[in-house]
Amino acid sequence: MKNVSICGSQLQHLMPFPNIVQAMQIEGVDVFCGLIHTEDPQFDVNAPENIQKVLVKKRAFSCNYRDKNLILKTAVNAPKDCFYTVGSDFVGEVVAVGAEVSEFQVGDRVIGNNSYPDSGVVGLLPGVPTNNASKEYQSFHQAKLLKIPPKMSDESAAAFSIGGQTAYSMIRKLNIQPGANVLVTAAKSNTSLFAINALKQYKVNLYATSTSMRFAQELKDMGVKQLIRVNQEDDDWLASAQMREVYDETGGFNYIIDPFFDLHLGKVISLFVPRAGGKYITCGFYDQYSQFTGKEFQYYGLPCNQILVNMMVNNIHLIGNCVGTTEDLQRAIQDCANGNFSVAIDSVFQGDRIKEFFERTYNAKDRFGKVIYRYE
Repeated sequence: MKNVSICGSQLQHLMPFPNIVQAMQIEGVDVFCGLIHTEDPQFDVNAPENIQKVLVKKRAFSCNYRDKNLILKTAVNAPKDCFYTVGSDFVGEVVAVGAEVSEFQVGDRVIGNNSYPDSGVVGLLPGVPTNNASKEYQSFHQAKLLKIPPKMSDESAAAFSIGGQTAYSMIRKLNIQPGANVLVTAAKSNTSLFAINALKQYKVNLYATSTSMRFAQELKDMGVKQLIRVNQEDDDWLASAQMREVYDETGGFNYIIDPFFDLHLGKVISLFVPRAGGKYITCGFYDQYSQFTGKEFQYYGLPCNQILVNMMVNNIHLIGNCVGTTEDLQRAIQDCANGNFSVAIDSVFQGDRIKEFFERTYNAKDRFGKVIYRYE
């Protein structure tokens, strides 16, 4: 079995299989990554622990922002003779099913179901099925998987679950009305790209922010009316001449979708239509790994009391979101199959190009979309 892994520095010399371990840096931290070979797992379909489970052989996987914390934590803290498999999105093929599995059969292509806050099964934890999606073989409870249609490519499917489920959940909670002004922050982040692609089906005026104008045309092609360049060190984005111009022309935003509340909430709270009851929704935060890099996170934005006063005076709804329901993911899959929703794919890697996969995922400034590793 193959495992794309974060490795201890001495691992290559200690394991009996022919492994590939390469050195790189992420956020200034030395990271060893590799393709590690282990024995294939045994799966007894009649064993009590497996009767509701499905054995999946991965075809491809990808990493998300949440994986960066786990990668750096492993690089800093793990013993030199260990390895840690990574990844939280995947596509695979069912190769065995437990005796009481009713939803799947051998040969089905599947992706992870991150349903939250309810897994749908008493006693089964909700949320992401695995932090180890790069394991070539892995077993899951059948409730933690969903079948995908033939029209969905392996590359799209390997990047799909968390972004699709999250984007569709946020848009459902916002209940966006036609003709509204919608702002998506951090336009080139994966979550924002999912949200932008999902919003193409809505008759809204879609705007996005970024710290650079790179990929402005690509974002316009995805439905963004205008990409607004902002400065992360501003406390209020109305200080941006371009943002001020858009704000004066539109009268402000009705909805704001933000993947990083600690970067942006204090900067965007003044951008809503005054006294109109706008909605702000967030699904994550940026400062997830500074404890491993030694680089202290610096907050820029209005202080908490000004944020809350602005919310009260303007009747702003502040909404939190953690992935989504099974129905959210099913809608995203159906829209993808029907050609109404797509995944931005940056690049695909195979074979021993492990270092290149991680470099592209976390270090490439010109990355646009998800980076996929595909098993040969």
